[in-house]
Amino acid sequence: MTAIALALQFNRSRLAYLATLLLLFYTNSQHPFLPASLQLNTQGIFLTGTLIITCFSLFKDRGLLSPHSLIRLFAICLCFAMAYGWLWGVEHFQAQINAKLPLTVSPQMQALMPAYLSGVLILTRTIWQTNLVNTSILITFAIWIFHHIFPGHLPLSVLLSALAVIYLFTILIDSYFLAYRDELTGLASRRALYNLVLSLGRRYSVAMLDIDHFKKFNDTYGHDVGDQVLKLVAAKLARVSGGGKVFRYGGEEFTIVFSRKDTDSVIEHLEEVRESIEEYRIVLRDDKRKRSSKAKRNTAGKASKKTVSVTISIGVAERLGGDTFEQTMKRADEALYRAKKKGRNQVCT
Repeated sequence: MTAIALALQFNRSRLAYLATLLLLFYTNSQHPFLPASLQLNTQGIFLTGTLIITCFSLFKDRGLLSPHSLIRLFAICLCFAMAYGWLWGVEHFQAQINAKLPLTVSPQMQALMPAYLSGVLILTRTIWQTNLVNTSILITFAIWIFHHIFPGHLPLSVLLSALAVIYLFTILIDSYFLAYRDELTGLASRRALYNLVLSLGRRYSVAMLDIDHFKKFNDTYGHDVGDQVLKLVAAKLARVSGGGKVFRYGGEEFTIVFSRKDTDSVIEHLEEVRESIEEYRIVLRDDKRKRSSKAKRNTAGKASKKTVSVTISIGVAERLGGDTFEQTMKRADEALYRAKKKGRNQVCT
């Protein structure tokens, strides 16, 4: 119940649905609340659960109170119908050919055959889009298969308790990264920066960085290319040496904190980052170019390429005396302003 409540709170609807269905399955197995006419046999339960887990691995997380909930409920009902349709079809097919061929498909194999395909789909989805929720769904599938093949090895209550713990850790860790990581660049966010301040000692340096002429670049090439530039700059900054921790402060601004370092010892590391960004060439496709019909035929399949580059300006300051972090960062911001006034693409202290 705790896992279900947290999943709903943090909008992880897929985990909420799966946890609810597993809880109902366990409750019914211990204290049946469905009439005998509606009880499912072992193979039907297994195959239905397999199809439901597969469906939820392909869905995206959406709000519970939304039209997507109707789609999920329809998918659950469809999984029940598909499971029993498959089992009936295999049984009917087997009855038709038994008189001609000595072929027998055991009930367990009837359910396991579509489970192989489901496993491939879930594994492919997890590899294609790796995240904690997809990984948890893959683990759910593995536990479901294990319980079906080896029903007596571990009690169902133990397996579901372990799965509930996995769901809880998934939700909490995923929510932490959502709060403290910038979604676009993957860098730590401003909230994480101020969280780091609590653990800083008395000696540190702060660097404020800004992409030069970024607004003009955005207006010229579009926001999609602007996002790619932000990702590129973030990737380069993340490789900074000297023990610097990188944060996206906001917009096109970034912050690097060097613990136990003065400005003289971090200048070299900041210059390396600045130069690596300046020297990198971004390849753009000019999809809006106009050509004559003859030129289009001669250059079919070939896109003209144009390269652009960006630069960054950096201001850095070290903590002095009894300065607070905000005061040190303000002096770094003033140094950044001087770097821009001097012509950009340089480091000022």
